Amino acid sequence: MTHQQLTITEPSADDTNLGYYGMKWLEFMENHHLKIYKRLERNKTLYAVAKSINKYARDYKNLLDRQYEQLHPRPYEWEDESEHRSWKFTRDFYTDSAVMRERVLHPYTKP
Repeated sequence: MTHQQLTITEPSADDTNLGYYGMKWLEFMENHHLKIYKRLERNKTLYAVAKSINKYARDYKNLLDRQYEQLHPRPYEWEDESEHRSWKFTRDFYTDSAVMRERVLHPYTKP
């Protein structure tokens, strides 16, 4: 499996706004790839990579959300609110799990 080279416009180890997927990636790395985690921490690139992962994953989630909506059109909210909530829950479950499997839970080492 090949991984794309990720970029970040302004990497900052001091920025704690890493986003949902960035935080999940940090947790994954700390729990499953501690040696790589510590090396990235020593090199002061850990948070830059986490921010890149967050952007990479959010972009992918947005793409999957659009694709899901094309295949399964959104029900009108005003017709049946429970049906709309169910559609949104299913879409979010599908796209979030795909993003986690395909973009977040990998031992990236470069921003």
